[in-house]
Amino acid sequence: MKLELGTLAALFAASFSLGGCAGATPVVLAADGKPVEHTLSVVGSARVEVVPDEACIELTLAARDPSMAAAHAELDRDRGIVSAGLRQDRELVVEDGTIRYEPEYESDGAGRSRLARYVAAVQINVRTKSFARIAEVIARGAEHGLDRVNVVYYANDMVARRAEVRARAVEAAKEKARAMAAGLDIALGDVVSVAEGDAQMFASTGPASYLGRGTVDSAPDVPAPPGSIPLSMNVNVVYRLR
Repeated sequence: MKLELGTLAALFAASFSLGGCAGATPVVLAADGKPVEHTLSVVGSARVEVVPDEACIELTLAARDPSMAAAHAELDRDRGIVSAGLRQDRELVVEDGTIRYEPEYESDGAGRSRLARYVAAVQINVRTKSFARIAEVIARGAEHGLDRVNVVYYANDMVARRAEVRARAVEAAKEKARAMAAGLDIALGDVVSVAEGDAQMFASTGPASYLGRGTVDSAPDVPAPPGSIPLSMNVNVVYRLR
């Protein structure tokens, strides 16, 4: 039996096609022609509540006078009294700033402004670990030209607590990856990559901050104490599948 050349080519093509498709698993190739690795990506998140252990009372003293020299003299006197009095207390850390000067203008009612006086101002920072003494410190400044005050609460172990929340986020990512692998009946391989997200801090606590504990994998079970600083972090981990 003779077969034409075209018939042989057709049979060969059909045989190759059937052999290649029967029971074969399609292979996905990347742009470089290499097989794409199967991976599992998880995000582990953690949060801790940092309780402030120190306060910084920012006292701003100011003096106003049509004469800059007179304003300076008055402020310098008040600053000396306040600063010296506070430094006598060894439980307080006192930091003096530099004096700043600026003019103050007033309108004459006709849309024109004129120089009315000069303002001399200085900031004195007072650090204390006893929050009960904040009112006492402010009262001392109020007796000598206190213009405004601000109190900043902070924690000295913030850097150490950031390392803690990072470790908790990594552990949460590992636990989440194991749970997902078990649920999908797959095996985890080596870690392909790890990326740390930005740490986030909130200045104050409120209903939204309390509810935010439910959005992370690792967080305290009880509400934060008043004045605490919530610190959170995310870690993205990619595992290769076996």
